[in-house]
Formats: sequence, C-alpha cells, structure tokens
Amino acid sequence: MKKQLQILSLAITFAMGVALQSNGQTLIHYWHFNNYAQGAMHTDTIHAVAADYSDLSVATANILYAEIAGTSPVYNSYVDSVQPSAGAPDYDTVNAQMSEPAGAALRVRNPSDSMQLYFYIPTTNFNNIVLSYGCESSSATHGMLQQVFDYSVDSGLTWRTSGLSIPSDSTKTVFTRTTVSFPADTQVNNNPKLVFRITFLGNNTGTSGNNRFDNVTVMGDSIGAVSPTYVGQLTANKLSYTVYPNPAGTTINVSGNDAGDKLVMIFNELGQNVYTVSKNGKDFSLDVSALDAGNYYIRVRSSLTGKTDTMKFVKQ
Repeated sequence: MKKQLQILSLAITFAMGVALQSNGQTLIHYWHFNNYAQGAMHTDTIHAVAADYSDLSVATANILYAEIAGTSPVYNSYVDSVQPSAGAPDYDTVNAQMSEPAGAALRVRNPSDSMQLYFYIPTTNFNNIVLSYGCESSSATHGMLQQVFDYSVDSGLTWRTSGLSIPSDSTKTVFTRTTVSFPADTQVNNNPKLVFRITFLGNNTGTSGNNRFDNVTVMGDSIGAVSPTYVGQLTANKLSYTVYPNPAGTTINVSGNDAGDKLVMIFNELGQNVYTVSKNGKDFSLDVSALDAGNYYIRVRSSLTGKTDTMKFVKQ
C-alpha cells in the first residue's frame, strides 16, 4: 500500500508542478507572497517582509529593501506586491513549493541605485545552503538589468563574495529561476546570522521600472534535530487551524473556524505530495496510517476565503 501511495504521490506532484528536491534537501525558508492583496505592501516606508514559511522562525527570516548607507533619502524607493492576471508573462510558478499556485510577487522599485535587497536567512542546524528564486524585470528599458550578489556571516557587519557559486545574474523579462550556493565558505553553514544581499545595475536611476521576485526558497541539509512541533507557517498571520495529536499515530485531527469546503494536502520534507483529500466542516480527521514515520506538512486551503495554512507534524 505504501509503495502504491508513493508512486501515486509522485504522479500527482509532477502533474501539479511541485518542485521536487531530488537531492533530499530540506526547505528552510520560503516566501511566496500570495497572501498579500494587490497594493497591500505599497508604501514609501521600507519595511521587512517576513517569510511565509520557515522551519526555524518566521520572525527572523525576512526580506528587506533598504537604503544604502550614506545615500540621500530623497532617492528612497519602495516595495509593493503585484498580483498578475492569468496568462500574463509574470503569472508564474517558477520555483514554487508545496503546490503553491501562481499569484502575487514582490516588486522592488526604481530608483534602485540607492537601494539594496537583503535576505535574512538563518541556517541554524543546516549546511550545504542553496538560495533560489524566480525573478523578472518589468522591461528591458526600465527594469534593473543586473543583480550583483554578496553575503554576510555576521548579520551585515562585513561582506564577502569569495564563497558564492555565481557573482551576479542578468534579469529577463519573463520569470526565470536563479540559484546561488556557497560551496567555498563553511561559515555559511549552521549560521544564525547569514544575510544575502543584492544590489542593482542598469536602468536603475529613473522612477520607472521594477524587478519582481517570487517563490524565494532557502534549502539545506539537516545537521541537527528539528523541533517536532509546528515552527513555521505558509502565512505570516495567525493560523486558522490546529493539528493534534502531534506526534501523530494512525489518525490526525484538524480543527479550525472555517466550515466551508477545503482542499487538504500533506507533503513530506522533500516537498512531495503524499496525500490529497477534500473536506468540509470546521473539524475533521485524516487517516495517516499509510505514511512512513517522519516529518510532514499538512496544508489546508479554504475554498471560501482562499486562505492557506500549513502546519508541521510528526508521524510516529
């Protein structure tokens, strides 16, 4: 039965476009930006964007578009969200995890020659760190054309480029995946103070143009125990559901406030969908007896509100 379920889950995974991690790495942090309404992040006050999911802490995993020290605040740009329409070039699922659908993206706006994009990505208990994201420029004439990378292992006190797999990347006018690793620097591993930074070149001095980022992921190999309780979520808001018992035996219970129809999916640590079912009502139970022992993520998407919650649980 387990073998049949695994084969079926793989078929479902490929069909739904889930990004399989064949190297067995764990998803540490994930930003998908889909829980922001259009324009909700539009502000002239630059602020941090918390991770939608973190295996460590959504409080410490953040993306920040910040002014370069010593630059006049007159040129201070801003970030906002964009929710493309179906069929548009930026209606993407590039690098999406856990079957997260195409939706909102993060826009960092011109003028960007006075700005820099920080990724605060602690890697406690992980090594072999890989950062990936989908990105597109708004246009070849207005968007930022070149993204230059560096990183810090001490929360931004000092910066280095020596350990990067690539020093920079050119943007495209359709969403394209960029992947950066740190093969030459062991200080990136198991580091609660890791920060990755992007600065911009080309078309970055005007007030028109932006670069869009989506499905930002940080992956790694676990080198320490991960808490067996829920430690992250696929929204930065308060969860609408609770899962118990945790750890689970043959049955797991889900309780929430939404009485409508909902899609329930369970993913293993590789991002593979191993269980899908439709449910109705505030409370329901799931038979997880066919699942192997290990860590899993249960995802509940409400058909009424469109809101998604993801909780972590352990199957004994």
